[in-house]
Amino acid sequence: MSYELHEPEFDGTTTERWKPASPSDLGDSALDSPADHFLLSESGFPPESPDDLALQVVDRVGRLNRNALANAAYGADSVETMDVDDSTEESVQTLCRELLREEFESMPETEQGVDEQLLAWEERLYEQKHETRQKLHTDDEQRYHEAEAADAPNEEERPETGR
Repeated sequence: MSYELHEPEFDGTTTERWKPASPSDLGDSALDSPADHFLLSESGFPPESPDDLALQVVDRVGRLNRNALANAAYGADSVETMDVDDSTEESVQTLCRELLREEFESMPETEQGVDEQLLAWEERLYEQKHETRQKLHTDDEQRYHEAEAADAPNEEERPETGR
């Protein structure tokens, strides 16, 4: 399918949990058109029908949602799951990254920064798991030696062999 991409119109930003609305529910929003809430349209902008719209990233009050942008680029309902050409998929992902970078200061400046953050997080997680395993192993080993010492015969209680 052929989709047209456009930059959404918005007034402010939010990081609230994303809850998309149907295009017909957006008619009374703060924006001029429900199409302003979406990244793609099958019939171009303005769309011929609200059903032509895809990848909503602006909430019903007109705020760009960080979670919706991330979901549009790489989530379960992302452009990756749609029947679009590679060029459109790449364009959507690029626009989402640009909007995340420009509108949300918490986002890294480059894709490499995202990869580095994920790698650092995975390394910290691995280190935590490793430390937990080491502690369990050490605790088990300590308990083993304590039990072994408790089971060992006491030299004072050992009977004489008579030799």
